[in-house]
Amino acid sequence: MIILRNTLKFLALVLIFSACTKEPDSLGTKTQPPSDRLHYGIDTTITLTAYSLIEDSVRTDETSMNILGSYWDPVFGITTASIYTQFRLATAGHDFGTNPLVDSLVLRLAYSGLYGNSISLQTIKIYELSQGIVYGNNYYSNQNLSYDPTPLITKTFVAKPSDSVLVDTVKVAPHLRIRLDQSAPQFVQKLLSIPTDSMSKNESFVRHFKGFYITAIKANVPNRGALMYFNLESALSEMTIYYKNSEKDSISFSYVINSSCARFNNYNHYNYADASSEFRQQVINKDTLKGKNLLYLQAMGGVKAYLQFPDLTNLGGGKAAINEAKIYFSNTDKGGDYPAPSKLILVELKKDNDISFLTDQYQGDAYFGGAYQSEPGNYWFRITRYIQDLASNKNDRTGRLSLLASSSSVRGYRLVLGGYQPDNPAYFGKGIKLHIVYTKTP
Repeated sequence: MIILRNTLKFLALVLIFSACTKEPDSLGTKTQPPSDRLHYGIDTTITLTAYSLIEDSVRTDETSMNILGSYWDPVFGITTASIYTQFRLATAGHDFGTNPLVDSLVLRLAYSGLYGNSISLQTIKIYELSQGIVYGNNYYSNQNLSYDPTPLITKTFVAKPSDSVLVDTVKVAPHLRIRLDQSAPQFVQKLLSIPTDSMSKNESFVRHFKGFYITAIKANVPNRGALMYFNLESALSEMTIYYKNSEKDSISFSYVINSSCARFNNYNHYNYADASSEFRQQVINKDTLKGKNLLYLQAMGGVKAYLQFPDLTNLGGGKAAINEAKIYFSNTDKGGDYPAPSKLILVELKKDNDISFLTDQYQGDAYFGGAYQSEPGNYWFRITRYIQDLASNKNDRTGRLSLLASSSSVRGYRLVLGGYQPDNPAYFGKGIKLHIVYTKTP
């Protein structure tokens, strides 16, 4: 009886399922007249135009990181990063006492990473500023200040941002350590001679000591070089004077770099004189057709890309509801000394050339994209709402976008992307792809 009862239940379920699945379109599209049916389409043949051009500059004052160094890149040529920075008193009102005798003056800069060839020699020079930096002012990557032309020190070394430093038998976090007293005794005496009342407030102290200009010797073409990242707000980044006086031995006093110190970076690309010929034709000579094969991006106020969409109002016969739109950019230069940017930035250029964020970006990074995908080595952005506006001719969209490397003020990124319609076999399959899925509305 139990077996019979279960068999009857199974047959009943089969009959119900058959009734539900028979004629699946009896209430669907087969009952609609052809003119009312929705038509789906996928269009990957739309071609936009794109090319690279020089970025004017980026703001670099009081950033979370500072860059120092010089490197040569076979595509982008030579870039040098320099630092202008103030120092402040660790404690106000310090008195060096009677007959101070200096043992050493040590500048420390806390490493935060490196970009480029990690075994390259670096040569840096430190100068004393003759022009002050004003905290709260805006400073940009193409600005310079005046300084005493005689360097306090010239130092050649290999950067070791991952190696701890042994100081008096104690391991200290990675930092660049520069001793100044032996090469610049007059500067040491200047610090000791600052009037006591000027040591009572930072505002008066910085009038006597305006800070340092720290720069790197321009890299040679055979020497790839590197860019060193420093965290100047680290407690490890400071200048310390070690001395004794008539009253006491083994005294120290520090001049710190903190969040209240004015500082900024200068970046020099030397007008890309040492860049590749193909790069110069596109970026310097403004041959925009060169954007077919390759696009170039460089942080540090370097290079950005311009994108122009075609007229999309006829997409789907002029009646397209965009289900999804994605744009893909491929890295053509994976590996080596120059890792790709972790993220790219895509913004719209308005009619007055001011920039604005795309509506899609407000949905968050997980939706909008922009992060580097190491495999297959590309970036994508979801721009569904933006393409809908272009297709519908709404919201005064220009169809002009700008693509930039992220963290441009504090990272040395450079990137070579496939262009908008490569005709060089070396870049086939690496061109920009615009993938649109749409529904053609009645």
